[in-house]
Amino acid sequence: MKSMILTLIDNVLENLAVLIAGLFLVSLTYFRFGAVDRWPALVARYLALVGTSFFALAHTAPLTPGILFDFRMVPVALAAQRHGRLAGLAVAIPVGIYRYSLGGVGAIPSLVQLVLLTWFAAPSGVWLHLPTNQGLPLNRLPWLALRLFAVANLALFVSFALANAPWKTAVSAYISLTVLSTIGMLLGHIAVQTRLTNLARTQHYQTLAFTDALTGAHNRRQFELDLEAAAPSTHLLLLDLDHFKSVNDTYGHDMGDQVLQAFVTLAQRCVRPDDRLYRLGGEEFGVLLSACPPDSMTHIAERIRAQMERSLALEAGLGGKALTVSGGLAVMGEDVMAHADQNLYLAKAQGRNRIESGLLVGESAS
Repeated sequence: MKSMILTLIDNVLENLAVLIAGLFLVSLTYFRFGAVDRWPALVARYLALVGTSFFALAHTAPLTPGILFDFRMVPVALAAQRHGRLAGLAVAIPVGIYRYSLGGVGAIPSLVQLVLLTWFAAPSGVWLHLPTNQGLPLNRLPWLALRLFAVANLALFVSFALANAPWKTAVSAYISLTVLSTIGMLLGHIAVQTRLTNLARTQHYQTLAFTDALTGAHNRRQFELDLEAAAPSTHLLLLDLDHFKSVNDTYGHDMGDQVLQAFVTLAQRCVRPDDRLYRLGGEEFGVLLSACPPDSMTHIAERIRAQMERSLALEAGLGGKALTVSGGLAVMGEDVMAHADQNLYLAKAQGRNRIESGLLVGESAS
């Protein structure tokens, strides 16, 4: 009897090790926080979840003839809890077929377990949710998992009844399997959650490193990286708010900050999805305009200028006061920054509130 108990414990521990190793591999299929991963990653995640359940079944611990214990239900529960009922069913179906092929009195009840698990593990009403998120807080998961497996494992009583096993044996097995499955789901959740937490932190730090904290536009560091990789047909538009110092002197720096934020909001409405807006410093901004005919570039630049003249003061909360912007436009090439800056200087010299694009690469100042 003692040797049987030790063997059962060894099998359970081996099964738990298989589960944790498998779910660690599952965690590596998450690459982007808050977004849907590409199909290769989703397929790899699905195969890893199914494979983990299969390996758990291959290392199952027999309780009585035809009744098996393993952690095959944990990947199913995690898939349903994070991605919805369809995802849980997609994992449960091949796992259920494999378990059914092993036979025994527990074959049919185990299918009922998988169905109950999939249904109750998923958030209410969620059938498919592919974007990654943080999932349930760790302090809430144990109680959810305990209730979940307490319901799903009710099918065990049917298995023990079919096996004519003693009632006390069924109750002790039910309690043990519910607690162990809860522990397995908790450990599996931690394995996946650790990866997602690291992805979220990395994404946050990248945002801090490449985004201007005040306006939400890309910062100069990101601008320099994008400028190096820009296609030859890209245009650079440098923009500078006219008489911005007088805004700070008259209304205070808080209002100046509001003007900068309003500028970015309005400029992002004017540019195209493939264009990128940057705050280069102070009241100076840059826009990398992706490839299109030069006339279109001039049109986009003029649209930004007109929008600022019309709406910037109102958007910033300055009422009827006019706020304008000057800009210099240049096509990508050697010393593109110098050419765009020359054009910006020319726009300022000629009265401000205008876009200059005459000094393109290969031309000289008049």
